[in-house]
Amino acid sequence: MIAVIVPTIRPEKMEGFRKAWQPLFKKHNVRLIVVWDGEDPHVEDTWIGTNLKNNAEEILGKDADLIYNFHSGVRNLGFAYVAKFLPEVEVLISLDDDTVPIGDPIADHLQTLEKHFPISWFSTASEYTRGFPYGVRVEAECVFSHGIWFGVPDFDAPTQLVQGVHEIDFYKGAIPKGVYAPICGMNIAFKRKILPYVYFAPNSHNVGRFDDIFMGINLKKICDEKGWAIATGFAQVQHDRASNVFKNLQRESLGIELNETYWQGDESHPYFKVYKEKHKRWKEFIGE
Repeated sequence: MIAVIVPTIRPEKMEGFRKAWQPLFKKHNVRLIVVWDGEDPHVEDTWIGTNLKNNAEEILGKDADLIYNFHSGVRNLGFAYVAKFLPEVEVLISLDDDTVPIGDPIADHLQTLEKHFPISWFSTASEYTRGFPYGVRVEAECVFSHGIWFGVPDFDAPTQLVQGVHEIDFYKGAIPKGVYAPICGMNIAFKRKILPYVYFAPNSHNVGRFDDIFMGINLKKICDEKGWAIATGFAQVQHDRASNVFKNLQRESLGIELNETYWQGDESHPYFKVYKEKHKRWKEFIGE
């Protein structure tokens, strides 16, 4: 079974989202899990009924403080709901409420997760050319599919201020071993077995808009250790909303600074003590 988790705080956006995605949800027998953000975030499981509400305390109990509201990482509540109540779900897909499908992103995610990729070698062409070892061509199981988006790019505030909004190109393939990449939570899919490692970072110490980025850094380290592949570029959506650049500038400033060295192992800022402790508890809740 496939579960799609969508965080939102905007009923008007969700109405358009449901209309755009419903044909694909029906085609793939998707179970839509809506995480309604706000003062008391709660889950709507659309297969059970639109009036069902499960908040953080009901789902996580003593670990309810792992969920942060007014924050895109509130989607963690949907992941926790799947982990606790839906053992039949094998693949989780998370989408933002302002995306619409290009083609069939769900099929594209599923096909990507069925593949094996080379991670020790990097292909310089669209096909394997002379000299690419045969033994690594199906080296690593793909456990995480990072989808891409067209329309409004996911820039940080300084880049958006300087360059404005414009189309960008994307890489398609596996992220090589030992290499990091910015993972955006707008359009992702992953296998259930990596749920312990998919914890969007806390909204703490005035570090904003890096919940998915820091999650991606940690996930890549785990995948490298276990010999798993993260692939990017195969599933596409349209993204048509730019967030407020000046608000983002305030929210991102500290995160941008910390991100410069966090991927290299610098955890000296107090924020990372909170993140590390909560991620440890998340893994215990999921059942690593």
